[in-house]
Amino acid sequence: MYFCITTFVCNYVFGKEQRDYSNLIYSKKEHSIWLPITYSITGTMDVIQNPYWFSQHNYSEKVKEVWNRIKDPHNNIKKDGGYNKFFKDEFLSSRVLPNIGLHFLGGAYDTRWLTEYYSHYNYPAPKLFAFLTTYIAHLGNEALETTSDEISSHDHIADLYFFDLAAFFAASYDPFMRYLVDDLGMKAWHFNPMYDIDSGDFFNSGLNYIFRPKKLYFANNKIKPLYFLGMQTLAGASYNYTSDEQVTMAAGISLTNPLEQKGRFVTMLAHEKMNTLEASLFINGSEDFRWRLNLYEKILERFDYFKNKTSVYNFGLTIGQTKGPAYAFGLNVSLPFGLGFIKNTRNKRFFE
Repeated sequence: MYFCITTFVCNYVFGKEQRDYSNLIYSKKEHSIWLPITYSITGTMDVIQNPYWFSQHNYSEKVKEVWNRIKDPHNNIKKDGGYNKFFKDEFLSSRVLPNIGLHFLGGAYDTRWLTEYYSHYNYPAPKLFAFLTTYIAHLGNEALETTSDEISSHDHIADLYFFDLAAFFAASYDPFMRYLVDDLGMKAWHFNPMYDIDSGDFFNSGLNYIFRPKKLYFANNKIKPLYFLGMQTLAGASYNYTSDEQVTMAAGISLTNPLEQKGRFVTMLAHEKMNTLEASLFINGSEDFRWRLNLYEKILERFDYFKNKTSVYNFGLTIGQTKGPAYAFGLNVSLPFGLGFIKNTRNKRFFE
């Protein structure tokens, strides 16, 4: 009933289902490696960026746990402290910041992107498919959050029944989405998920968003202040050193305690061509990476051999070193997610 009512309201209160979207966000060339299943995996595994609080192990049991916490919202809210505590913690404390930033703004952006994707490929009900895709990802993410004893049903109920639902409606409201994308310069810089063939776990998963408000540009629009939002929160600036190339430097915090907003200092260096991410390097960032380099498909256009081979553009490469020490490698070529490994090198040869 919840899914049916929500879809009906979005489709018919905000206007009957449109078949032709403006492609405000979706670009086939820019997002060729990204598929709905890619988003579902990355969205589900987003919180594994904080290995101190969250784990992807025993996933099916965690899905059952989160279902038990959300299937009866009224009684679970009362059991975990009551409505006063629920609204105070989830709407009036610092916890509301990730709820607004990641679930509402990020959810609206991703839902709109997926709606345009499904519309581009002529799915019969693009808004419905987009809603189900984002909701499945967020539900999986909430399941992994049950790893921590510090998170109660209040967090899941606020996210899934309020902020994620608000994001779904916002994605259908063109003036709001155009303000986010055109005026605030919102853009997704999601990681490319990799499947560890040794452990059976995913790594390098994460939903990331940047904001570059146009009103803050200066130096003839060559310097653009940037805010990076995700499990890592950074601030910095982008510099256009040519007409179609820019480099970004930023620094901030990689959360290790999300409730108290504590973490480690992290720095980022990124490069874009024609406003599309080519590469990003994080130092001391999430998932306990000492350093992590991601290369994206756009970088292949720098090589003459690949310029006219569009099928090869479905590419992603991840290399890095975690604490331990261990080295990570992942490669994606035309797959919903990449394949790789994280190999501990202590007292071992790396490629034994």
